[in-house]
Amino acid sequence: MSGTRGRGLSALAWSARELRRRWRVRRIAPRAYDARIVAVVALAFCAAVAASAYFLDAPLTLWVREWPRGLRRAFAYVTLLGDSLYIFVLSAFTMATALLMRARLAAQPGPFDRALDAALATLAARAFFVFVVCAASGVLSQVLKRAIGRARPRFFDEYGPFHFVFPGFPSTFASFPSGHTITAFACAAAVGWFAPRLRLALFGLAALVGVSRVAVGAHYASDVVAGAAIGWLSAVAVRRAFAARGLAFRIVGGRVLVRRAGLIWPALRARIR
Repeated sequence: MSGTRGRGLSALAWSARELRRRWRVRRIAPRAYDARIVAVVALAFCAAVAASAYFLDAPLTLWVREWPRGLRRAFAYVTLLGDSLYIFVLSAFTMATALLMRARLAAQPGPFDRALDAALATLAARAFFVFVVCAASGVLSQVLKRAIGRARPRFFDEYGPFHFVFPGFPSTFASFPSGHTITAFACAAAVGWFAPRLRLALFGLAALVGVSRVAVGAHYASDVVAGAAIGWLSAVAVRRAFAARGLAFRIVGGRVLVRRAGLIWPALRARIR
């Protein structure tokens, strides 16, 4: 038992060193990307934030107060989907499990299953990507919240929708942007690149999380729109950094593509059989 645990820890340590080594080597220059699309989308989101702040923040805040209590209670459960803790746990667990399975595979006697080893390495890289996306977007969220210091809708009657206190402490003055929405959209984008068939459902759930933040009275509509934009842009930025180093993504003709697409599940199914 102790021998297996030792091999597992050694595999994790080796993987950490290998990841650090690969991260230091940038294979593709950033100029290989066409940033115009990202810039256009970012400007569109800025316009959407301004429009929602002007036209929607006050009316929606007053409208959701009239919703039935049962509906608002239901949205209080929906909003939990934007909590980053379970995403951190699931992605870290997936990455560690894949690396430990690689170590066990390498220690087994007989012919080495290269297809399964590649599938496990790919799974670990993708889980690590989701973890980094969630962490990076979360840090950015907290920095912006404290720097902007917007009062939450609970102070609407007293201050209106545009009251700011710098720095944004306590959390009652950390309304802009919506952190739950940032997490939801960042992770929807991250997972959606690996599972394109689920992309529409993932972004639908992310949008539902955004609606829930308004429904429970935690945010204004413009907080949610900004959170959606920041979440997506955070995921794009992290993907760019990973692709430049050949981790989880690759660049072909200036386009960012998923590495080893369609490899994981066939290899795992073949092993189970």
